[in-house]
Amino acid sequence: MNVSGFASSSFSEKSVNEPAKIVVLPDKCFEKRVGCVFRRGNQFTVYPRSQTTTKAASETCDNVILNVRQEIMLFSPILRKLVNESNGTYLSLQKAAEAARNSDNHVELLKLSRQYRSIVRVCIESLQEAAELASDATQKNNLLSYITIFYSIECIWHLCEILFIDNIPGDVVLPYLLEWVRFHFPCHEQTAAQLLEACERGSESHAEYWDTVTGMIVQGRVDVARALLKLHSAVDSNEFKLMDNSLRSMPVYSVYGGISTGEFTISWKHWQAECRSKLASRALAAHPHLELILRLIIGDYSAFESIRDKYDSWFDLLGGWVLFTAPWAKRHELASAAAACAGMRHRSPRHTALDDMVRALTEGDLHQVIHDIQQMSDSGWLAAHLTDMLFHCGKLNILDSHQNNVTHVLRESLILEYGSLLMEHKSLWTVGLSYLASCPPEGLQRAELLLERLPVPSEAKAMRVITEAKKYGLVGVAQTVCAIKSAFHLSGNRIGSALAWAVRGGSARAARRAAQRALLQYTREGTLPAADALLTIGPHMLLADQLVFLAKYCEFHRLYKNRDFKAAGKLLISLLTSKITPDYFWETLLLDTLPLLESDTVIFSAEETCDTMALLAHKGRSLSEEKTELLRLALVRNLARASLAPSEE
Repeated sequence: MNVSGFASSSFSEKSVNEPAKIVVLPDKCFEKRVGCVFRRGNQFTVYPRSQTTTKAASETCDNVILNVRQEIMLFSPILRKLVNESNGTYLSLQKAAEAARNSDNHVELLKLSRQYRSIVRVCIESLQEAAELASDATQKNNLLSYITIFYSIECIWHLCEILFIDNIPGDVVLPYLLEWVRFHFPCHEQTAAQLLEACERGSESHAEYWDTVTGMIVQGRVDVARALLKLHSAVDSNEFKLMDNSLRSMPVYSVYGGISTGEFTISWKHWQAECRSKLASRALAAHPHLELILRLIIGDYSAFESIRDKYDSWFDLLGGWVLFTAPWAKRHELASAAAACAGMRHRSPRHTALDDMVRALTEGDLHQVIHDIQQMSDSGWLAAHLTDMLFHCGKLNILDSHQNNVTHVLRESLILEYGSLLMEHKSLWTVGLSYLASCPPEGLQRAELLLERLPVPSEAKAMRVITEAKKYGLVGVAQTVCAIKSAFHLSGNRIGSALAWAVRGGSARAARRAAQRALLQYTREGTLPAADALLTIGPHMLLADQLVFLAKYCEFHRLYKNRDFKAAGKLLISLLTSKITPDYFWETLLLDTLPLLESDTVIFSAEETCDTMALLAHKGRSLSEEKTELLRLALVRNLARASLAPSEE
């Protein structure tokens, strides 16, 4: 393929927001000519080609070959454990979904979803340990990039679990939302623990004291905030007592609390009205920090906006905003709360892909969520597994422009893409195969094509490919691999191994070629390869006429060696009179009758001797005159002995 200009992405796996680097091929390549060859997997080779064959290579272009390939993040050694463990959970999910096709399997699905999150969490911890030990700057940066990606993955999956997988009692999402914020955005948690552990009066002298108190309020950890306020030197003042009383009396909604949503709403609004009256009375004017807390707990938008700069993202404020504005909010009501928090002014606004995904989740727009997670640099892990989970939960109802449900097609396309990617790796291909096999019939068709193209440099790898192919019913792949290995051994003159592989794969063509080579070798060297294996070949000999002949001929040698001349003679005659004897083997077969004809006992009957004479006349033209005369003489003598011998009843 000739190209006049060429540019390609480096395909480097970076963080969610980092743009891909562009690599431009040297101009020298284009001044001459460029050839491009696509290779197995997501890679291709670009090489310069000379325009004429008369110029020397040094005069036409540099001898440079550029291999361009995608750097797959999941192929790094530290992330292979994630791939393998998540595969086990994926297969368990398919079994659970199949077993509970007509029943509610919510508990099992939730358990498997948490398994996925646990696997991601372990992966993050492993990446953190590796990053701490990394001495190379590039390697450390890559690991930190991976950590960022998987933090985002865990965050998104956890929120999906809350909104679409878990059956929340009463559909009141606040307790779960606060848990999500505390787990993924633990701002000031360490400082709070240190202050409470020290338990010293006058802790307000700590530089982060007030930020920590407000952080605990925003995260809904009111008891911790009250404990921190008691460490203030002015805790005995009326202002602090007033603040503590307001926090202590805050109503907390619970589905199992014994009161209805309406009763709680009345109680909550009454409590907030009291807080507003305290704020209006300017009772806390002498303590701006306490006044800020009071403004926060009454859901004052400007108060939340005033502390926005202290947090990296608006997610930190989401739980607190819902807590102090609508603690009874249902899942479908989160969209307005997310929009309010996302709209808060920030001195250095920074929009990330995670912002878009969280907003789309709160709005229930799963189509947009799946589109966004496909753009993540995680090699498709999240897109395949999360879509599969949502599909089995029955939450992935997406319609196209023609109002057709594309759920099934979308799920399969993502799983097939992920499985095909894993098939490119030298050790993860078996994992990829399991994903492809779970999406029949297209998955199995794709698996067959990819398996046939897998390199099989060793016997063990070939056996593994065959085992996996047979496991999923891809018999054609197993036969192809066996035929290839048989041809490989045949080219190295390892005829016994070639026969073994041909029989293992049940390939008639390979068996015919290997058996023919074995017979030719015997005519030249007088040795039969793999004679012991041929004696136990059983019904596999029926693959080809040449293999039948070879197996029977080996059996003849065994009988002759064991001095069972009668049985050997009968078998030899059957080979002589059969129609499967190769033309080049007639000389050998006819000469094999000579020792039996000269035996002390009569082996061949008169009729068998006459048949052999006819075959000698018809097929023995390749024998030398001397050998022909010896055979004729032996046949005549045996005919005389057989005629005079008493007939066996």
